[in-house]
Amino acid sequence: MGNLLRAYRALINAAWALAVTYRVQVVLYMISFVFPLVMLAVWLTVEEQTGPIGGFDRTAFISYYVAAAVVFRFTNRSPLYRWDQDIRTGDLSILLLKPLDPFHSYFTSILGRQLFDLIVVLPLFVIVTLLLPSVTYPLTPALVLAFMCSMIIAVGLSTLIGSAFGMLSFWTTQSRHFANFWQGIGQFLSGFVVPLALLPAGLRGAARFLPFRSMVSLPIEILMGRLGWDDIGFGLAVGMGWALIVTLIYRILWRRGL
Repeated sequence: MGNLLRAYRALINAAWALAVTYRVQVVLYMISFVFPLVMLAVWLTVEEQTGPIGGFDRTAFISYYVAAAVVFRFTNRSPLYRWDQDIRTGDLSILLLKPLDPFHSYFTSILGRQLFDLIVVLPLFVIVTLLLPSVTYPLTPALVLAFMCSMIIAVGLSTLIGSAFGMLSFWTTQSRHFANFWQGIGQFLSGFVVPLALLPAGLRGAARFLPFRSMVSLPIEILMGRLGWDDIGFGLAVGMGWALIVTLIYRILWRRGL
Protein backbone atom coordinates (compact mmCIF):
# COMPACT_ATOMS: atom_id res chain seq x y z
CA MET A 1 0.00 0.00 0.00
CA GLY A 2 2.83 2.38 0.81
CA ASN A 3 4.40 1.83 -2.61
CA LEU A 4 1.02 2.45 -4.28
CA LEU A 5 0.56 5.71 -2.38
CA ARG A 6 4.04 6.90 -3.35
CA ALA A 7 3.34 5.99 -6.96
CA TYR A 8 0.04 7.87 -6.86
CA ARG A 9 1.77 10.95 -5.45
CA ALA A 10 4.36 10.90 -8.21
CA LEU A 11 1.82 10.30 -10.97
CA ILE A 12 -0.53 13.02 -9.70
CA ASN A 13 2.40 15.46 -9.52
CA ALA A 14 3.26 14.62 -13.13
CA ALA A 15 -0.36 15.16 -14.22
CA TRP A 16 -0.43 18.43 -12.26
CA ALA A 17 2.72 19.62 -14.04
CA LEU A 18 1.16 18.77 -17.38
CA ALA A 19 -2.04 20.67 -16.51
CA VAL A 20 -0.02 23.72 -15.44
CA THR A 21 2.04 23.57 -18.62
CA TYR A 22 -1.09 23.62 -20.79
CA ARG A 23 -3.17 25.77 -18.43
CA VAL A 24 -4.59 27.97 -21.22
CA GLN A 25 -5.96 24.89 -22.95
CA VAL A 26 -7.48 23.70 -19.69
CA VAL A 27 -9.09 27.08 -18.98
CA LEU A 28 -10.57 27.19 -22.48
CA TYR A 29 -11.88 23.66 -21.96
CA MET A 30 -13.53 24.78 -18.73
CA ILE A 31 -15.15 27.80 -20.38
CA SER A 32 -16.63 25.52 -23.02
CA PHE A 33 -18.94 23.98 -20.43
CA VAL A 34 -21.61 26.68 -20.68
CA PHE A 35 -24.48 24.35 -21.55
CA PRO A 36 -25.94 24.39 -18.00
CA LEU A 37 -26.08 28.17 -18.15
CA VAL A 38 -27.92 27.97 -21.49
CA MET A 39 -30.46 25.63 -19.92
CA LEU A 40 -30.70 28.00 -16.96
CA ALA A 41 -31.71 30.84 -19.27
CA VAL A 42 -34.37 28.62 -20.85
CA TRP A 43 -35.89 27.55 -17.53
CA LEU A 44 -35.82 31.07 -16.11
CA THR A 45 -37.83 32.22 -19.12
CA VAL A 46 -40.33 29.41 -18.60
CA GLU A 47 -40.54 30.07 -14.86
CA GLU A 48 -41.13 33.77 -15.47
CA GLN A 49 -44.14 32.95 -17.63
CA THR A 50 -45.65 30.04 -15.70
CA GLY A 51 -44.40 30.39 -12.14
CA PRO A 52 -42.59 27.70 -10.11
CA ILE A 53 -42.32 24.30 -11.84
CA GLY A 54 -42.06 21.04 -9.94
CA GLY A 55 -40.93 22.82 -6.79
CA PHE A 56 -38.31 24.87 -8.66
CA ASP A 57 -38.58 28.64 -8.50
CA ARG A 58 -36.12 31.18 -9.87
CA THR A 59 -33.72 30.81 -6.92
CA ALA A 60 -33.77 27.01 -7.14
CA PHE A 61 -33.09 27.01 -10.89
CA ILE A 62 -30.13 29.37 -10.53
CA SER A 63 -28.67 27.38 -7.63
CA TYR A 64 -29.17 24.10 -9.49
CA TYR A 65 -27.51 25.03 -12.77
CA VAL A 66 -24.61 26.90 -11.17
CA ALA A 67 -23.90 23.73 -9.18
CA ALA A 68 -24.47 21.59 -12.31
CA ALA A 69 -21.79 23.50 -14.21
CA VAL A 70 -19.27 22.81 -11.43
CA VAL A 71 -20.24 19.20 -10.66
CA PHE A 72 -20.31 18.17 -14.33
CA ARG A 73 -16.90 19.74 -14.80
CA PHE A 74 -15.39 17.35 -12.26
CA THR A 75 -17.40 14.22 -13.02
CA ASN A 76 -17.15 14.36 -16.82
CA ARG A 77 -13.51 13.32 -16.93
CA SER A 78 -13.10 9.95 -18.60
CA PRO A 79 -10.05 7.86 -19.52
CA LEU A 80 -11.91 6.38 -22.50
CA TYR A 81 -10.03 8.31 -25.15
CA ARG A 82 -6.61 7.43 -23.73
CA TRP A 83 -7.56 3.75 -23.43
CA ASP A 84 -8.84 3.79 -27.01
CA GLN A 85 -5.79 5.55 -28.41
CA ASP A 86 -3.23 3.51 -26.50
CA ILE A 87 -4.85 0.18 -27.39
CA ARG A 88 -5.18 1.03 -31.09
CA THR A 89 -1.67 2.48 -31.46
CA GLY A 90 0.08 -0.08 -29.28
CA ASP A 91 1.25 2.50 -26.73
CA LEU A 92 -0.45 0.37 -24.08
CA SER A 93 2.54 -1.97 -24.34
CA ILE A 94 4.73 0.70 -22.72
CA LEU A 95 2.38 0.98 -19.74
CA LEU A 96 2.28 -2.80 -19.39
CA LEU A 97 6.04 -2.76 -18.72
CA LYS A 98 5.47 -0.68 -15.59
CA PRO A 99 4.76 -2.32 -12.23
CA LEU A 100 1.38 -0.57 -11.92
CA ASP A 101 -1.83 -1.50 -13.70
CA PRO A 102 -2.40 1.03 -16.55
CA PHE A 103 -5.69 2.01 -14.87
CA HIS A 104 -3.70 3.80 -12.16
CA SER A 105 -1.86 5.90 -14.74
CA TYR A 106 -5.09 7.03 -16.35
CA PHE A 107 -6.86 7.63 -13.04
CA THR A 108 -4.04 9.71 -11.55
CA SER A 109 -3.90 11.73 -14.77
CA ILE A 110 -7.54 12.62 -14.19
CA LEU A 111 -6.91 13.46 -10.51
CA GLY A 112 -3.99 15.72 -11.36
CA ARG A 113 -6.02 17.73 -13.85
CA GLN A 114 -8.93 17.91 -11.44
CA LEU A 115 -6.63 19.32 -8.78
CA PHE A 116 -5.78 22.14 -11.16
CA ASP A 117 -9.47 22.61 -11.95
CA LEU A 118 -10.27 22.75 -8.24
CA ILE A 119 -7.86 25.62 -7.67
CA VAL A 120 -9.45 27.55 -10.55
CA VAL A 121 -13.13 26.61 -10.19
CA LEU A 122 -13.63 26.58 -6.41
CA PRO A 123 -12.78 30.28 -5.88
CA LEU A 124 -15.08 31.22 -8.77
CA PHE A 125 -17.88 29.12 -7.30
CA VAL A 126 -17.45 30.77 -3.89
CA ILE A 127 -17.41 34.26 -5.44
CA VAL A 128 -20.58 33.57 -7.44
CA THR A 129 -22.28 32.20 -4.33
CA LEU A 130 -21.36 35.30 -2.33
CA LEU A 131 -22.21 37.86 -5.01
CA LEU A 132 -25.51 36.36 -6.19
CA PRO A 133 -28.13 36.20 -3.42
CA SER A 134 -30.17 33.94 -5.70
CA VAL A 135 -27.55 31.21 -5.29
CA THR A 136 -28.18 29.52 -1.94
CA TYR A 137 -26.96 26.25 -0.50
CA PRO A 138 -28.13 25.45 3.06
CA LEU A 139 -24.99 23.58 3.99
CA THR A 140 -24.23 21.90 7.28
CA PRO A 141 -21.10 19.91 8.19
CA ALA A 142 -23.05 16.68 7.67
CA LEU A 143 -24.29 17.76 4.23
CA VAL A 144 -20.79 18.86 3.22
CA LEU A 145 -19.48 15.40 4.16
CA ALA A 146 -22.30 13.71 2.23
CA PHE A 147 -21.61 15.95 -0.76
CA MET A 148 -17.90 15.07 -0.71
CA CYS A 149 -18.73 11.35 -0.52
CA SER A 150 -21.11 11.69 -3.47
CA MET A 151 -18.44 13.48 -5.51
CA ILE A 152 -15.87 10.79 -4.77
CA ILE A 153 -18.34 8.14 -5.91
CA ALA A 154 -19.22 10.21 -9.00
CA VAL A 155 -15.60 10.65 -10.08
CA GLY A 156 -14.81 6.99 -9.46
CA LEU A 157 -17.90 5.79 -11.29
CA SER A 158 -17.22 8.04 -14.27
CA THR A 159 -13.64 6.77 -14.48
CA LEU A 160 -14.70 3.13 -14.24
CA ILE A 161 -17.41 3.50 -16.89
CA GLY A 162 -14.94 5.20 -19.23
CA SER A 163 -12.47 2.39 -18.65
CA ALA A 164 -15.11 -0.28 -19.30
CA PHE A 165 -16.00 1.32 -22.62
CA GLY A 166 -12.29 1.69 -23.37
CA MET A 167 -11.92 -2.08 -23.13
CA LEU A 168 -14.13 -2.42 -26.21
CA SER A 169 -11.18 -1.04 -28.20
CA PHE A 170 -9.59 -4.48 -27.99
CA TRP A 171 -12.27 -5.69 -30.43
CA THR A 172 -13.64 -2.64 -32.25
CA THR A 173 -12.65 0.84 -33.41
CA GLN A 174 -16.11 2.13 -32.50
CA SER A 175 -15.77 2.24 -28.71
CA ARG A 176 -16.01 6.04 -28.69
CA HIS A 177 -19.32 5.91 -30.55
CA PHE A 178 -20.75 3.42 -28.06
CA ALA A 179 -19.60 5.66 -25.22
CA ASN A 180 -21.05 8.78 -26.84
CA PHE A 181 -24.42 7.05 -27.20
CA TRP A 182 -24.29 6.08 -23.52
CA GLN A 183 -23.29 9.62 -22.56
CA GLY A 184 -26.17 11.09 -24.57
CA ILE A 185 -28.65 9.01 -22.60
CA GLY A 186 -26.77 9.80 -19.41
CA GLN A 187 -26.88 13.56 -19.80
CA PHE A 188 -30.67 13.40 -19.92
CA LEU A 189 -31.17 10.92 -17.08
CA SER A 190 -28.41 12.34 -14.89
CA GLY A 191 -30.05 15.70 -14.31
CA PHE A 192 -27.49 17.59 -16.37
CA VAL A 193 -29.98 18.80 -18.99
CA VAL A 194 -33.16 18.85 -16.89
CA PRO A 195 -33.51 18.46 -13.11
CA LEU A 196 -34.80 14.97 -12.43
CA ALA A 197 -37.64 16.41 -10.37
CA LEU A 198 -39.10 17.83 -13.59
CA LEU A 199 -39.11 14.50 -15.46
CA PRO A 200 -42.25 12.33 -15.73
CA ALA A 201 -42.76 10.07 -12.73
CA GLY A 202 -41.76 6.91 -14.63
CA LEU A 203 -38.44 8.30 -15.84
CA ARG A 204 -37.77 9.91 -12.48
CA GLY A 205 -38.31 6.59 -10.73
CA ALA A 206 -36.06 4.72 -13.17
CA ALA A 207 -33.33 7.33 -12.83
CA ARG A 208 -33.09 6.60 -9.09
CA PHE A 209 -31.76 3.12 -9.86
CA LEU A 210 -29.50 3.99 -12.82
CA PRO A 211 -25.85 5.09 -12.52
CA PHE A 212 -26.35 8.43 -14.26
CA ARG A 213 -27.95 10.18 -11.29
CA SER A 214 -24.96 9.39 -9.09
CA MET A 215 -22.64 11.35 -11.39
CA VAL A 216 -24.55 14.67 -11.56
CA SER A 217 -27.93 15.04 -9.90
CA LEU A 218 -27.21 13.38 -6.56
CA PRO A 219 -24.33 15.70 -5.55
CA ILE A 220 -26.39 18.73 -6.63
CA GLU A 221 -29.48 17.62 -4.72
CA ILE A 222 -27.35 17.07 -1.61
CA LEU A 223 -25.71 20.48 -2.04
CA MET A 224 -29.12 22.15 -2.31
CA GLY A 225 -30.50 20.32 0.72
CA ARG A 226 -33.37 18.79 -1.25
CA LEU A 227 -32.91 15.24 0.07
CA GLY A 228 -33.60 13.60 3.39
CA TRP A 229 -31.00 11.33 4.93
CA ASP A 230 -32.82 8.19 3.80
CA ASP A 231 -32.70 9.43 0.20
CA ILE A 232 -29.05 10.43 0.55
CA GLY A 233 -28.14 6.99 1.91
CA PHE A 234 -30.09 5.29 -0.88
CA GLY A 235 -28.41 7.42 -3.55
CA LEU A 236 -24.92 6.77 -2.19
CA ALA A 237 -25.65 3.03 -1.97
CA VAL A 238 -26.85 2.95 -5.59
CA GLY A 239 -23.69 4.75 -6.72
CA MET A 240 -21.41 2.36 -4.82
CA GLY A 241 -23.37 -0.62 -6.12
CA TRP A 242 -22.92 0.50 -9.71
CA ALA A 243 -19.23 1.17 -9.07
CA LEU A 244 -18.81 -2.46 -7.99
CA ILE A 245 -20.75 -3.75 -11.01
CA VAL A 246 -18.79 -1.63 -13.49
CA THR A 247 -15.51 -2.62 -11.84
CA LEU A 248 -16.38 -6.28 -12.38
CA ILE A 249 -17.30 -5.66 -16.02
CA TYR A 250 -14.11 -3.66 -16.59
CA ARG A 251 -11.86 -6.33 -15.06
CA ILE A 252 -13.49 -9.14 -17.05
CA LEU A 253 -13.12 -7.23 -20.33
CA TRP A 254 -9.56 -6.21 -19.44
CA ARG A 255 -8.42 -9.78 -18.84
CA ARG A 256 -10.12 -11.15 -21.94
CA GLY A 257 -8.89 -8.27 -24.12
CA LEU A 258 -5.35 -8.41 -22.81
